[in-house]
Amino acid sequence: MFKPHYHFFPITGWMNDPNGLIHWKGKYHMFYQYNPKKPRWGNICWGHAVSDDLVHWRHLPVALYPKDETHGVFSGSAVEKDGKMVLVYTYFRDPEHNEGEKEVQCIATSEDGWNFVEYENNPVISKPPEEGIHAFRDPKVNRIGNKWRMVLGSGKDKRIGMVLLYTSEDLVHWDYEGVLFEDESTKEIECPDLVSIGGKDVLIYSVTSTNSVLFALGKLKEGKLSVEKKGLLDHGTDFYAAQTFYGTDRVIVIGWLQNWHRTDLYPTEKEGWNGVMSLPRELYVEDGELKVKPIEELKTLRTGKILEKESSGTYRINTNKNCYEVCCSFQGNLSLALQSELGEVIKLFVEKDTLVVDTTRSGISKGVTKEVKVQRRETDKVRLFIDACSVEMFFNDSVALSFRVHPEGIYNMLDIESYLLKVDIYALKNVWIS
Repeated sequence: MFKPHYHFFPITGWMNDPNGLIHWKGKYHMFYQYNPKKPRWGNICWGHAVSDDLVHWRHLPVALYPKDETHGVFSGSAVEKDGKMVLVYTYFRDPEHNEGEKEVQCIATSEDGWNFVEYENNPVISKPPEEGIHAFRDPKVNRIGNKWRMVLGSGKDKRIGMVLLYTSEDLVHWDYEGVLFEDESTKEIECPDLVSIGGKDVLIYSVTSTNSVLFALGKLKEGKLSVEKKGLLDHGTDFYAAQTFYGTDRVIVIGWLQNWHRTDLYPTEKEGWNGVMSLPRELYVEDGELKVKPIEELKTLRTGKILEKESSGTYRINTNKNCYEVCCSFQGNLSLALQSELGEVIKLFVEKDTLVVDTTRSGISKGVTKEVKVQRRETDKVRLFIDACSVEMFFNDSVALSFRVHPEGIYNMLDIESYLLKVDIYALKNVWIS
């Protein structure tokens, strides 16, 4: 009932963080936190999928398994070295280890992108650089000049989140360079990612305090990030552990469309699976602001236009499934509602510099009302991607809001009101049906 039509999800079992995103030998590889045994967290492996276009994904065999049921292969990244794919990841060892030694950093290599061999002398980083550090995990590695750079999530004394910086010449021997960044709003930082965009250094990181993905934009100076701007990478409720691809010209990011604080709200567990990935998004900097937009390849999902209107009104959408894209341009205020015959509804309002999304009556799961300040243009644009259990919204190719929704009916009615309006709705293909 809730299986996505065009989002990536596990056929069975549990999935959370995207890991090891890499474009390697003409293919996009996505690894992810995976429990193949049941649709709940535990027994964490590295699941694996591959794509030619970031739209159509094919499941591959599990890449990395834990050595014991009390262990776990936690999040990390992927790079290319000497023609081989190298996975850099956190291994969670027997809980009997001391707090600072439970999580260690390891590597594994592959010549074919399918079979992986763990380094015989793992771990390559066996303990935190100092006492009092916890949540020592989620290495993200990039090549900078003639060295490898790793950012690693952590926390200090259970009270402050930190990103640690390491460098290496060979991915095996790592030198600790110090604390790159701190955030006092959370006790730990997860899944950090440091990228260069438009002449700026951008740190993307997840915080357990609010289950959100944040960014800090600035310049890296002597091993520390001098922050100019901070904010949310996504303003919805369900977007976490975002990571960017290695080996691409564009900065492409994917996040987990879920929320640790809301795990009891996802009824897909009854269907034997749990977890959805976001659609791939492109990050860019414009006028000093970090912005996000859907990747261009998503337009290949369109199979035909099922609604085209240029005036306010209430219209029936010619669809029998929640699998479509809404593209709307308008001036002034906007009121938009997608409703099912069961009374389930997703609402979106734009007034002055405020965008409001209401999912409180969107389906059987508890929804929310979210409000975000936006930069208006003479003509504004909004795109909504509706799938069986999610909605992703993009405003002016700048701001993103992501939500999990679980309607029992079909959102087949559009109620819309605005000025100089144009709305097109496209049916989208089911990528899981060959």
